[in-house]
Amino acid sequence: MSGLLKRMREQEGFSDTERVIADYLLKNFRELGTLSTRQLAGKTYTSSAAIVRFSQKLGFEGYTEFKVKFMAEMMQSIGTPKERFISDKDTVPEVIDKVLLMGQDAWKETYDLLEQADVNRALHYLRQARHIGFYSMGDNLNLARMAAANFIMVGKYVSVQESMPLQFLEAYDAPKDHAAIIMSRTGENRLLVEIARRLSLQGNPIICITAASKSSLAEVADVTFQTATTDRLEEFGPRVFMMGATFILTVLYGVLLTRVDYQGAFERDDWLRQHLHY
Repeated sequence: MSGLLKRMREQEGFSDTERVIADYLLKNFRELGTLSTRQLAGKTYTSSAAIVRFSQKLGFEGYTEFKVKFMAEMMQSIGTPKERFISDKDTVPEVIDKVLLMGQDAWKETYDLLEQADVNRALHYLRQARHIGFYSMGDNLNLARMAAANFIMVGKYVSVQESMPLQFLEAYDAPKDHAAIIMSRTGENRLLVEIARRLSLQGNPIICITAASKSSLAEVADVTFQTATTDRLEEFGPRVFMMGATFILTVLYGVLLTRVDYQGAFERDDWLRQHLHY
């Protein structure tokens, strides 16, 4: 972090008026390029003189010089990976911006890892399946429920069992027209790997969503989609994987929607809006 941004964020030795100006600039820096001192003063309920004094306090001759330097450093800051880490020094607007950037990065990285051939193979298995079962644990169950609702809209029978024993029971002796979607960030969850092995022995197709393409789970799967991830808490760790997995699930829903029951999905959606106002 540059000295200018650090000083504006920490605000050590700032007056109340200077804190107001600094907070506004950090939150709304994208609009600063078009603002005169008078306009900025109006938005911060200060004065043109206060804006000039603020610029000079930070080591600049005047507002124009400060504005150019500040905007350049802010743009560099949001474009530098290390500046996207969440810090206890971040303001609320900075956290909002960083979460947005993390989401964009997670989708873009997952997109870059995506192979169209894998999408086509997954589509083949999902079209052939009469029933789709989701297998996952923890927060990934929330993703499974979201995806299940989408897949039901395109005419598929879908199940999401909450408990691991029920997931085992569903996988055990599953019929041939059963396809599995298994989600695990590490791909090494012992229980999910055992479920995958059982399904594989029975000839059930397995679609794996994981951040580890060389994992035990990926070795068993028929199709593996690799997602973005990070191990760092300040980068939201597993949440990045969930963002990437959401992208993959949305892609799978999209191809099913356009290839399986496009008109039927609209009819179901219309019925729900008319009767349930959802």
